[in-house]
Order: sequence, then C-alpha cells, then structure tokens
Amino acid sequence: MKNRLTAMTSRMSPVVTLLGIGALALCAFPKVSFGATFVLPANGNIIGNIQYTTVRPGDTLSTLGRRYDMGGYEMVEANPGVSYTTPRPGTSITVPSRFVLPDAPRKGIVVNLAEMRLYYYHPDGVHVSTFPVGVGQQGWNTPLGNTQVVRKREHPTWVVPDSIMENHIAHGEPIPKVHPPGPENPLGDHALSLGFANIVIHGTPYPKGVGVRASHGCIRMLPEDVATLYHMVKIGTPVAIIHQSNKIGRLDNKLYLETHVPIADSIYSEQKDISSMISKATGEGHKYQIQWQEIERIKHRASGYPQPIGSVF
Repeated sequence: MKNRLTAMTSRMSPVVTLLGIGALALCAFPKVSFGATFVLPANGNIIGNIQYTTVRPGDTLSTLGRRYDMGGYEMVEANPGVSYTTPRPGTSITVPSRFVLPDAPRKGIVVNLAEMRLYYYHPDGVHVSTFPVGVGQQGWNTPLGNTQVVRKREHPTWVVPDSIMENHIAHGEPIPKVHPPGPENPLGDHALSLGFANIVIHGTPYPKGVGVRASHGCIRMLPEDVATLYHMVKIGTPVAIIHQSNKIGRLDNKLYLETHVPIADSIYSEQKDISSMISKATGEGHKYQIQWQEIERIKHRASGYPQPIGSVF
C-alpha cells in the first residue's frame, strides 16, 4: 500500500453510471456520460454511494474501475488483498464511489492529488462533477497552488518541453519535438492549459496512466472524461491543486473519515490534524462524540472512501 501503482491495463466499455446522493439522471444533464454529477448536499459534504460488483473471467481491477469511472489506485485501496491483474472470478469488489468533498473553496476545478481525483463545481452553485485523474510521477511532481485555465485546445499539437526532451535523451529514448494531432498524441484530443508552466489537464491515448502517478506533472484524464470537462469549463476558470490525504465528512448528524495513502514527498506534507478538521466540520456550538480507535484503524487501512467515526449533537 505504500507505493503508488504506475501502470493500468486496457479499457472496457463503461456499463454503469454512478448514482448517489443527489445524482443527476443522464437525461437531465446529457453532457455528463461518464464522470458523476451530483447536487451539492444541503447539509454536509458527502456525495455518492458505495457500489459493489463481482469479478467475471478476464476482469482486472483496472477494467472493473473503468466501468464505474474509478481510477486504478482507488480500486486498489478499496480492495486490499485482491490481485490487480488477475482477481479471482466471483470475488466481490468494492467500488469506492462515495466521496468527501475536499476542504477547499467550491469554485471551479479542485484537484486533490492524494486521491487522484478532480472536482468541478459548476457556476450554478448547485452541482459538482468528479473524475479520476493521473498525476505527476516521482521526480515530476504536480505543483500545488492556485491558478486558472488559460487556454483550451481541441486536437492539440504537443510541443515537447525542453525538460522532458532532455530526460528522454538522457535515458537514450529521444522523441520527436513536435507531436501533431492524432491517435498517438500524448495530450489526446482535448487540452486545458493552466497558469503553471507546462502543466496541462489533458486526455491521453494511454488510459492506464489515469488513476496513478505516471505523468511529467500534467493532470491526465480519460478521453471521455476530459471531453466532458472541456465543454463545461471556460478560460479563466479557477483551479486549485491540493494534497489532502485525510478528509472529514459530515452527512446530517454523522461524521466520516476518508483516508488515502499520501504521496511520499516533502512538498506534499500536511499540517492539519484530525482534531482540528473535526472541529471545523462540526462547526461552532456543536458537541460531538468520536470513536478515536476507529479513526486510527481507518487511517492505517486507508481504504479511500468515507467511513463513520462519530456523531454530532
């Protein structure tokens, strides 16, 4: 569990649309066909529902995750002890399609590197969409901070940044400087350039790179997901890139903890402790009862989906 997966296998056609707390039917929101769109909860910060599926012959955790628009590592966290490439047919699989919204302003795009997931808050202030993403590998960390979408391109040409070209040459793997639009273009068919130098939210012809740490710092999305996001956002949309491995959720009077294995790099160190996060989630003037032993178990287990830890009263 300490190391992030660096590979995923090929896609299978998605057959299930995520439904959960306040989820929209596709007919009501036709452009969202893969990532899930939810109505923001009126009382709390949890969206979606856990789902379950069964392994069929030929399935992998990657292909199972693709059916539900889940990233590879999300499926690994939720299913400890299950083989990533050869799960036993008949095995029950947890699909961790319930999420605590990140502790960040609900505006524009929020990317949480720790869970490798993107959230898009719609301008209407009512809906949020969420998608799995791939992020920077070791040595090519995706930067933290606030920026915005500065450019949008369909069928983009990729001009290889000097740093990436130098890295390929140093490893004896030179590549062309310019990659024209087409099925082999590493940016896929849609690209959203950010204010950070050489950092782009983009598609990919290699879906195995989504849901894992495998990029040179860019944020990779499944082709169908980035096409959906591309048509939602405008130039100038704010983007916040954060790293929150622990998130406290509240739904009505229940408290939850969602924990992911943090990225082991000093730039992603987290300062917030669980106690202060709980106090913020409950709000002033409210008392709460917490099962602290359960918190330690959840943090150690890092299953990647919300689990109950107490109540507010």
